Amino acid sequence: MAMANDRSTPSWRNFAAWSAVGAVFYILILSVSALLLHENGMRQTFPSSEVAAKLGLGLILTMAVLGFSSRKQPLNLRTFRNFVILNAAALSFFLLVIRGFSAFGVADALGAIGDSAWAAAGLGLALIFFASLGSFFLSNAHSGAGLIDDEEVAEEMRERGRLFAWSYVWMAACGLLLIVLGLGGPGGVLSPAAALAGALVLIAVLAVAGVAAWRLSDELARILSLETGNMTLYLILGLGGGWAMLAHLGFVAAPAPIDWLTMFTVLLFAASFIVLGRRKLLTR
Repeated sequence: MAMANDRSTPSWRNFAAWSAVGAVFYILILSVSALLLHENGMRQTFPSSEVAAKLGLGLILTMAVLGFSSRKQPLNLRTFRNFVILNAAALSFFLLVIRGFSAFGVADALGAIGDSAWAAAGLGLALIFFASLGSFFLSNAHSGAGLIDDEEVAEEMRERGRLFAWSYVWMAACGLLLIVLGLGGPGGVLSPAAALAGALVLIAVLAVAGVAAWRLSDELARILSLETGNMTLYLILGLGGGWAMLAHLGFVAAPAPIDWLTMFTVLLFAASFIVLGRRKLLTR
């Protein structure tokens, strides 16, 4: 009976409920951050009206994104618990990353390298985070902890666990490769020789994980992979080729080598979402 009531809840109510949760969560994180980073607390958080406007825009964006993405998900004790656990894991990950950057002076090295290295390292960290998050949910699907709200998704992860595991290995290796290359630039933390050695090892891991995932894929997954490759090629020709053309004509700055590697990775994942969206596989 409770499940039937959850499914019959109007989308607008779910949107409103999750938007309110997003607002409370945003304000809570902002307050805690202000207390930890500033001696004067919230006063230092709003040094000007411009900063206050940006924070207000962030609040509205958080509410809109969470409300829209969860509009089909009823707000109850289980879904709220899963939301808290997920965001606690995400915050812990980013706090560890920030602490590690500060401890080893990585932020200063990236600042010396430039914005391209920051973009590559940021994308790499995002990929590692999502791979870790996926592995976390995969382990919970097998343990039956109930942290996955959609039971069909949990069942699919149990049935195709090895495929998901190799996919997460590939994603994590791809993210780590971007970080290693970003840190191995001129004046970076890693020497060129060390960065090259690490990159070759990670490329080998990517090859092994890719072959293993391909062998475990069914016919639909292989078709989606081929369509993603075709879509990626068109995106690279359109966006990357357009950037190179404008740079050749002198309208914009030429992309750095690390920019191309970052672009290839971004467009690969963008192409996968486009292919899944065209087949209506993102509406679950």
